[in-house]
Amino acid sequence: MSGFHRTLGRQLRRAGIDPAEAAGPWRELLEAVSAVYAEADDERYTLERSLEVSTREMRGLHEVLSRQAMHDTLTGLPNRAALLVDLQARLSAGRSRRGTVAALFIDLDGFKQVNDSLGHAAGDELLVRAAERIRSCLRPDDLVARLGGDEFVVVCDVPDEPGERGAVARIAGRIGAQLATPFRLDTHDAVVSASIGLAESRDGGTDAETLLRRADLAMYDAKVSGKARTSVFDDAMQSDVDARLSVRSALGDAVRGGQLRLHYQPLVSLADGRVLGAEALVRWQRPGHGLLAPDAFVPVAEETALITEVDRWVVGEAVRRAAGWCRAGGSVAVNLSPRSLEGDAVLDALSSALHRWRVPARSVVLEITETGVMSTSGAADRVLAGLLDLGAVLSVDDFGVGHSSLARLRRTRAQVLKVDRSLVADVDRDDASRSVVAAVVAMAHALGMVVVAEGVERAAQADVLRAVRCDQAQGWFFGRPAEPEGLDPVFAHPAVSRAGAWV
Repeated sequence: MSGFHRTLGRQLRRAGIDPAEAAGPWRELLEAVSAVYAEADDERYTLERSLEVSTREMRGLHEVLSRQAMHDTLTGLPNRAALLVDLQARLSAGRSRRGTVAALFIDLDGFKQVNDSLGHAAGDELLVRAAERIRSCLRPDDLVARLGGDEFVVVCDVPDEPGERGAVARIAGRIGAQLATPFRLDTHDAVVSASIGLAESRDGGTDAETLLRRADLAMYDAKVSGKARTSVFDDAMQSDVDARLSVRSALGDAVRGGQLRLHYQPLVSLADGRVLGAEALVRWQRPGHGLLAPDAFVPVAEETALITEVDRWVVGEAVRRAAGWCRAGGSVAVNLSPRSLEGDAVLDALSSALHRWRVPARSVVLEITETGVMSTSGAADRVLAGLLDLGAVLSVDDFGVGHSSLARLRRTRAQVLKVDRSLVADVDRDDASRSVVAAVVAMAHALGMVVVAEGVERAAQADVLRAVRCDQAQGWFFGRPAEPEGLDPVFAHPAVSRAGAWV
């Protein structure tokens, strides 16, 4: 019997009524009250059960949300938030046990090309399997997390014991070897490598964010040093980053403030020594720093959209300044970053400059590095096709330092091949170098391409290049980059005949 029924019974007895013998209206009242209470009791039971189920569901939902907040949905690895928590805990524990903590910042070289060529599904599959390979290289207490994109971080404790100091470097080596092994994706073998940055806590004041930033800087050093390697953080890297940030912040004003300059290096026919054209090379007259060569700022510009601003300015200025040379039968070459082909800015700049200065499009040569030409896809291919449809000439720069083949180059619509200076350097001193250059020239000619040798500094080099039928050359032997006024008389002289560099 419920508490309610017992209370009701006591009240009836006080009134002189026995609930068991109640009749008439009293019996009806008792039955009605009992029915109401039974219904209420059922509802309460149902409510309690619902609350119990809801609590379980909420607890489960909380667990799911907590996991999602701390884990990467694609690979199942801990994410950045979880990484920072774990890393800070290890750093705190390391101070008490006199050990250190190491972070390996891993970036996949070539992942973008896989993603662009095989699709995002293949890219996702590669990331999942890369995560598995990294995990297979670790010790039980090590942690691997995915930061996003193609970036992973491994965290390792480094005990202050003999034999442990090189453990992290060995782990980095295993990871690099595992990731360099081709990934079989459907019917394709995808090849990537890993640039790895290693940083280790060296003082009690190192926190998680600082250690992660140092590892990131070391990874960047590995990337710019040639990729597929491991770099260890040192203080010089921080100084280098500070300098790069200074360049980046000032470069935008340089483009808009008229601080950029163009110097021109002559391009010469090896057959008869005629000057056929010139390559425009950008310089930066930076206040307080003097005249800076491209190596001092172009790599920084390529990290951001600033490179597009630089290339757009170079195209417009080169066509303007060389208009007279081009109308006289000469040519002007400009260097383009593949990143500048991801939008229409350079295409619009060239179209506008050709129209404004009445320059034949065929006299403008667009130089893109071998690696850059091979890595373009999607929107960049469309922009490059648009530039060539205007009538401009595509030249593959620095041939010999990448991994392309001449057959693949043919499909790019390239008409000019520039042999990298590294192949030309010993062409007059080494039979093997001469044979390599001769083979490149022969194959390029078979594909209908004009061959230009870069970095010619000696007469003996020019003689050998001429003997192997290389078409054109440039380098300090023929002329250093200089102000354009020095070339004006060359192209203005009526006795100088130029039938065109690319025929």
